[in-house]
Amino acid sequence: MSATIAKAITQKLLGLMGVESEVIIQSEEPVYLNVESKDSALLIGKGGESLRSLQFIINNMYHRTSGEEGYVGIDIAGYKKERVEKVQGLAQELSQKVLDTGHEEHLKPMNSFERRSVHTLLANEPDIVTDSEGEGESRHVVIRKR
Repeated sequence: MSATIAKAITQKLLGLMGVESEVIIQSEEPVYLNVESKDSALLIGKGGESLRSLQFIINNMYHRTSGEEGYVGIDIAGYKKERVEKVQGLAQELSQKVLDTGHEEHLKPMNSFERRSVHTLLANEPDIVTDSEGEGESRHVVIRKR
């Protein structure tokens, strides 16, 4: 997968949207791009909705243009990175609470990217197990004592 093609598509799309930005390749395989712009809030949207939509569009454009399969990850001004760090910090605190009390803890609903980061973070904890529960917008992680 070519990060250069994904970067060009992203720059072109943002240009057509009238958004001045700098697109930086964070990794080549898998392709992961970070966009810096004074319009970051607009590109992220409420709860990251615009960012998810932008990423969906860029992935579709990439697949149609290049004919290649694979995933193009997009972040805007480090928004996803910051969210994951926050969610993982909370998950670590709650996992300790579960160990101390023995009572399961439910995190607030979150998108699949954030849920996966919690599952991955706590996967090697010998006394903790995580599950995703709920449907659609209410899907969330539950942390339990093993």
